[in-house]
Amino acid sequence: MSDTSRTTTDHNSRTGKTSSASSQQQPALPPPPVPSFIFRGHDAPIHSLEFFASNTFLATGDETGWICVWDIWKRRPVCKWHAHKTGSVLALKAIPIRRDDSSTRSKPTTSNGAKISTAQSDSRSSSTRKRAKAEMEAQQDPRVYIVSHGRDNEIHFWDINSVLQESVRRPSSVGIVNLSDSGKGSQTVVPILSLPVNALNFCKMAILPIDSDEPPASLATSTTAAGTTETTAMRIGAGVLRRTHRHIYIAVPSPTTSSLIDVYDVTKPERTFAAVGPVDTTSSAKYQGSSDAIPSGSDKKWGSAMSIKLFLSGATNGEQGIAPATDEGTLNMLVGYEDGSVTLFRDSTVASTAGNLATTNTTNTAMKSKRTMETLWSTKYHREPVLAVDVSSKAGFAISCGSDNVLVKYDLSSSLQGTPEVVKSALKANGMADGKIRSDEKAIALAGWDGRIRLFSSKTLKPLAVLKYHREGLYCLGFSEIKEQHEQQLKENKTPSLLASSNESVFAASDTTTGTRDSIVTGENDDRDGGDDVNESSDESGSDSDSCSGDDSELEDALADRQRWSKRHWIAVGGKEQRISLWDIY
Repeated sequence: MSDTSRTTTDHNSRTGKTSSASSQQQPALPPPPVPSFIFRGHDAPIHSLEFFASNTFLATGDETGWICVWDIWKRRPVCKWHAHKTGSVLALKAIPIRRDDSSTRSKPTTSNGAKISTAQSDSRSSSTRKRAKAEMEAQQDPRVYIVSHGRDNEIHFWDINSVLQESVRRPSSVGIVNLSDSGKGSQTVVPILSLPVNALNFCKMAILPIDSDEPPASLATSTTAAGTTETTAMRIGAGVLRRTHRHIYIAVPSPTTSSLIDVYDVTKPERTFAAVGPVDTTSSAKYQGSSDAIPSGSDKKWGSAMSIKLFLSGATNGEQGIAPATDEGTLNMLVGYEDGSVTLFRDSTVASTAGNLATTNTTNTAMKSKRTMETLWSTKYHREPVLAVDVSSKAGFAISCGSDNVLVKYDLSSSLQGTPEVVKSALKANGMADGKIRSDEKAIALAGWDGRIRLFSSKTLKPLAVLKYHREGLYCLGFSEIKEQHEQQLKENKTPSLLASSNESVFAASDTTTGTRDSIVTGENDDRDGGDDVNESSDESGSDSDSCSGDDSELEDALADRQRWSKRHWIAVGGKEQRISLWDIY
């Protein structure tokens, strides 16, 4: 009896020790992530958003056609205007305007190769300082075109740079600027250029700007004389855009057939490619797929084009998708269709400079007649409409997602001449409204109809996180741009990141977020140096704790702080709840 008691006691003792050791070996899981900020400035669901100006501003568009621009550093709206009066804002794009950086270009101090080699470290540090200076100047004087695509069948180019510059130069918060095209607002704004398009099938525009190799000229005024015809106004606007960009390609569904795509170059302005569409699978071998692809019969119907992405192959895209003029690349177009198919098209222009967009003379009439696109491949891994496609910054791979529960990754590096290599990931929920690849090509994010943000490893499609805050459906998503020098600084500071680990451990939010919904909205996790807790950001004017008297030194401190903020890895999402959540997770 006593032996049995001792045995039981010893067993329990050993079990307790084992449990204690086990609990020590397994650290407690971190609390589920919550948004850093919540922006409220719209009275309708959010359908589009875009980071720009080195991640210091965010543009958002809603279902009733209003656009709001936010200063992320201030957590305040900068300006707001009714861009599309009879329809929602389907898409937003910010096109950076290059500066004349000839004065800051690094030049060799000697023609002697040996001397240059010995001064390599000094050259690198000098180059780093110049990049930092150029970035700070870009933040102090942001220059972009805001491009909006609405359900009113119009694409507008906007110039609001004076408002942005005023926000940067005044660190203290100021009231929101209400822009109007009728003179009733605090300032007047009209489009630089307007392009009539087809927006009946909810397909968002795709846009690819190509930088000019000439120093940018001063921006012309955005106003147009009264009585100017639509054609004349378009030519005037194209002239303004031509001063800063060699090409600005825009792809939208054709107004006659929604399965066909038209590609415009608005700097001309002209329609460069007309009625680009899929081939008939019964008469062509271009429709390809592996054994696990969904079969397509001879009576295949593609349906409407639902998502488009323009990119260059053989060239590296620069800041926020803008291609330098010195790059030589071939124009490609990835399209997702209503039936679940994804098709890759390529510029098949027959010329001695075929595919070289930086040197092709599009003013030559004979050349124009030969601007055509060929189908490289078409495959189908979705059973429902493809709502979003995206291509990595180096055009090495692409993704697609849609109304079903499948995320598909396509290897473009090996697929230009044949069937693409594909990796699929089955999701636990249907309905992914938007999908994006981060600019460093390490992460993929999906915005779901269930209000969840799903993050994946770009390399393996392994789930990294599920972010939960929104209770209703999400419609749009965006990453801030990740720059190489920012990543190097994060490594030097040993900033933790899930993506920095080789095993890419999963960090998923639990089913219930900690704290109340109000505690998230009131900005209790605001960690800006010297900043106080603020209420949710709205379109009402107010004052911040970071106000300054306008002294140059205080402005420099504010710019330096703004630059630090631009290096954070933001994820922004918007949807039915009329609010935008900003996350800083990785």
